Amino acid sequence: MMPAFLQTTEYGKFAKEILDFFVPLALQLPKLREEPSFMTATVKAIGASGVQDVVTKADKFMQKRLKEEVSKLYPDWQFWGEEGEDNIFSFDSSKSFLFITDPIEGTNNFRARKDNDWGSVVALVDIKKGEPVIGIVAHPMTKKFYVGIKGQGAYLLRYNEDGQIVSVNPMNNKPEDERFTYNNSPQFSDQCRKDAERFVSLGEVQPDQVGATPLDKSRKVVSIKDANGKSELFIDLESGVLEVIRNKGTIYFHTSNEMAAVFVILKEIGGIVTDGNGKPWSLGINSLISARNKEDYDYLKSLSDQARGVTK
Repeated sequence: MMPAFLQTTEYGKFAKEILDFFVPLALQLPKLREEPSFMTATVKAIGASGVQDVVTKADKFMQKRLKEEVSKLYPDWQFWGEEGEDNIFSFDSSKSFLFITDPIEGTNNFRARKDNDWGSVVALVDIKKGEPVIGIVAHPMTKKFYVGIKGQGAYLLRYNEDGQIVSVNPMNNKPEDERFTYNNSPQFSDQCRKDAERFVSLGEVQPDQVGATPLDKSRKVVSIKDANGKSELFIDLESGVLEVIRNKGTIYFHTSNEMAAVFVILKEIGGIVTDGNGKPWSLGINSLISARNKEDYDYLKSLSDQARGVTK
């Protein structure tokens, strides 16, 4: 089964070629976790709660393999990866496209076997236009791949154990999870940490669940009233792009280039995605606000402005 949208345009053909190598690599991630050598971790940052942000050998292996595939098939593409020396800061104007990846989104969830909340993401940016044109987000545990192609819509592809497509469905504007999300990462700078603290102070922190782990306790659930007085729940999943495309809306006080995938997918289903200041995606993006509709977007933008001390 080969969907028509993967055959009819330049971007569609690129998406097919990317899926051809990305799908097998993403689907092997759960197996890598069973190999102790791949779970060796290096600490990147330690949060105020003591929770560590780490990179595993599985992250590095996945990024290395993706880079090899891109270099082999598309030598005129630039490569950006979340980990190490590939985390570049500017466009190479001699290249035609920029390939972006965060090989494992939600590494702590990956390690802790919180299997609803980790994935892998790739995106493609047209360098001449400075615009994301393809976004692909994998949830390997369910073999779901969310695919957005500029001008052609967004789709949910399901695969079998052999990496063959078994179903294709257009994505719509209804979220899979009706809760909002925010982030409060161990990687935060002092300023971002203060912004997140002010955000949490806008509402009421919910009690930790019985049996919560230290990782769970570091991620507060906050109830904040909207303009109509309705209480909305905000959860801190730390699963990156995966939560942004599945939840009702998101405020990210700190993020990175892999959010290019979100700008394609949500825009193709009629959502609104900007950085924290309301601007389009750009290389070096470091904040994000997303929602399925304008009412929710305006609500999130207002909360983000309050948390960041933005005055109008």
